[in-house]
Amino acid sequence: MIAAAHVLKFADEESTTCESVGDPTVTPTLLIGEREHRLYPLNPEKIDYIQSDGNYVSIYCVNTAYIRRDSMRRLAAELADFGFVRIERSLLVNIRAVLYAETVGRGRFAFTLSSGTCLHSSASYRDAILRTLPLAAPSNRRTCRQLAAENDAVPKL
Repeated sequence: MIAAAHVLKFADEESTTCESVGDPTVTPTLLIGEREHRLYPLNPEKIDYIQSDGNYVSIYCVNTAYIRRDSMRRLAAELADFGFVRIERSLLVNIRAVLYAETVGRGRFAFTLSSGTCLHSSASYRDAILRTLPLAAPSNRRTCRQLAAENDAVPKL
């Protein structure tokens, strides 16, 4: 099994597949994924999600899986500018691929992607998810500490 561990930077022709790059005048970042002993350049904007699988990651794009030897930590940092957010220890999701999100418990979400795939987040990644996707409106409720501070600030007659 041959898996490229580096990211390539080059321009390609415009296409609608996962391997497409888009505007040939721009030099985008491409991931190299392997499927059936072939290497494919993958446009990060067309990737739905990435799931860890031991020392490898599986890259899902248009209901096709590619593998790559890489770490989730490195990919999360590299793909953050492309709209990827880590929703679980083993999952990175492209926010452009999210059709809708639902709350499924305290601090957890279920993301339904445009491909029909449903991914569940863990509560420990809630803050990172809400920084990227404002799914919940900030609460207007004040804490007891804030109310006490306001009462102390009011001059007494």
